[in-house]
Amino acid sequence: MNLKSIRTLCVGASLSVLAACASTHPAQDQTVFDPIEPVNRVVHNLNGAVDILILYPAAMWYGDIAPQPVKNSVRSFAANLGEPINAINALFQGDPDQAVASFQRFIVNSTIGLLGFNDVATEFGIPYRSEDFGQTLAHYGVGAGPYLVLPIFGPSNLRDTTGIVSDYLMNPFTYGADNSDKIAAGYYGGMVGGALDARYRNNDNIEQLKQSSLDYYAALRSLYRQHRNSVIRNGGPVMDDSQNNAMNASFDFDDENNAPAGDK
Repeated sequence: MNLKSIRTLCVGASLSVLAACASTHPAQDQTVFDPIEPVNRVVHNLNGAVDILILYPAAMWYGDIAPQPVKNSVRSFAANLGEPINAINALFQGDPDQAVASFQRFIVNSTIGLLGFNDVATEFGIPYRSEDFGQTLAHYGVGAGPYLVLPIFGPSNLRDTTGIVSDYLMNPFTYGADNSDKIAAGYYGGMVGGALDARYRNNDNIEQLKQSSLDYYAALRSLYRQHRNSVIRNGGPVMDDSQNNAMNASFDFDDENNAPAGDK
């Protein structure tokens, strides 16, 4: 079985999950289920070492030599690469208006915005909104599952890790990169550039969290859960435990309802 067949099967499986979950309510992750914490802490420490040795110096070098217009272009280009996935996931979530908006952003920024290096769409009044398959699964009630720390990628959970893989397989640029060296260079180069830009822009927040936390691992774990709850609801209010438990009492995928108490 070739790689394209595997991708097709994975995408089909993802759609089957959505169909099975179509009648559920959005997941609300009130606690963190971290059954492999010792392993996660090892990966967390390894990621920290990679950050100190490679990512942080590269991000600071990028910040020092790149003028602000270049930084803006790198960020815009990286975001534009994700617009097809934003549109697909918005459509999966039953939000055709947002799907159209993301598609419009991609067309406008890829043409008038010169391959996405300029965020013309925002100037035209089409705001950016990130959507991923992890959010899509949560939209249909799939709970976070066990907390995971991924090599390089960092904080995640079983649901969002599934989302990362699914988004990669569904992204048209993934297929384009297989058939064109130029597309591959732009796609993977954009991801690296976006990672450097994000590390540079968030450096102050990262350092502040490290200095203010007695346990940086636990603080990052809690912050990740809160962030994901926010993006799943597109910034909307989070329900309390009693409301969430009532909604998810009969939903087997929501591991947190049966998990030991964790970060609040």
